[in-house]
Amino acid sequence: MASPPPGGRPDPPLLWTRPFVLSVCATTALFLALYLPLPVLPPHAASLGASKTGIGFAIGIFSIAAMVVRLLSGKYLDRPGRKRLLLAGVVVFALAAAGYGAVPRFPELLALRVVQGAGWGLAVTGVAAIVADLAPAARRGEAIGWWGLAPTLAMAVGPWAASELYTARGATPVFVAAAALGLGALAFLLPVPESARADAGRTHPAFSVPRGARLPSAVLLLSSLSYGSVVAFVPVELADRPGRAGLFFSIYAAAILVSRPLAGVVSDRLGRLAVIHPGLALGAVGAFLLGHAAHPVVLPLAALLYGVGIGGASFPGLMALAVDRCPPEQRAAGLALFFAAYDVAIASGSALLGPVYERAGFAAMNAMAAACIVAAQALLWWGLRRAAPA
Repeated sequence: MASPPPGGRPDPPLLWTRPFVLSVCATTALFLALYLPLPVLPPHAASLGASKTGIGFAIGIFSIAAMVVRLLSGKYLDRPGRKRLLLAGVVVFALAAAGYGAVPRFPELLALRVVQGAGWGLAVTGVAAIVADLAPAARRGEAIGWWGLAPTLAMAVGPWAASELYTARGATPVFVAAAALGLGALAFLLPVPESARADAGRTHPAFSVPRGARLPSAVLLLSSLSYGSVVAFVPVELADRPGRAGLFFSIYAAAILVSRPLAGVVSDRLGRLAVIHPGLALGAVGAFLLGHAAHPVVLPLAALLYGVGIGGASFPGLMALAVDRCPPEQRAAGLALFFAAYDVAIASGSALLGPVYERAGFAAMNAMAAACIVAAQALLWWGLRRAAPA
């Protein structure tokens, strides 16, 4: 019999298994394939005759299609054979990207955006469910923290690489590269085994949502409204100060890269609320300070606090909480609701907070965004207290 390690503590469960590494690599490739075409799609759509309104619709309809498919497919991704559905989503996503450069008119491009959004909804929800299954329960927060670095890395690299390639070669090579990355994600996922499901013979209603995922998803939606306004209006507000918007997003991304894995470890050891509540508090302060971004010191401080709080701590903490609160046979359905809430928040944040910006100014808009984060924190506290046994 093997002797226990020094100190008498058992070795921690293994996280970096081959399937987990392959899943992280697949996620990175998928998000690179998502972000690569983003700076190229607007001018390409315009070259096909799209108006400014049409371009905006083409960008937004992707998220709408993804959200609908997430909600409809969650229960099917919780059934045996879900890997086939996941792989089909990846293939659809990649082929739609390849088709962007071949369509002759804007309506066909719009149709491809819908198709690709549907593939994205299947692919990312399925991969997230696989990662949740692969992660040992004692290291689930850490696993989600590391896995969650893929979107941030892709956001930092993808648009820059696409812009360089577009300048040198035009739009079509960018779309081909995105398709190749999508097929690369497929290659990474093929060897990943499918987890055995506990509900092999059980059926769920078409629109059933696990109760455990509702509160984390609602808190995510309310706290992420601020990010929708950040993405939309920080470049507008800082347009007359070259480099300032880029500085904000660079610090924001770096803060996430550093803090997200650490926050995952803390949440495993001290509980999810130990990172969610401080994260929301830091995010609210960062959002409020962002309203005073004209000051040279305030802007980087706001980016740091907002990145650590919202992106680094509260988002992965809430995701881990949603997985914790869902039974294993309903994880994909719970994650589908979680990511759909994020889609809604990003899409609606600019629409809801934009009128405040227009009428009362940038500081007032960010004060309102901070208030939404504080409200999300109050909702979490109230919801958990209400659910606690008497």
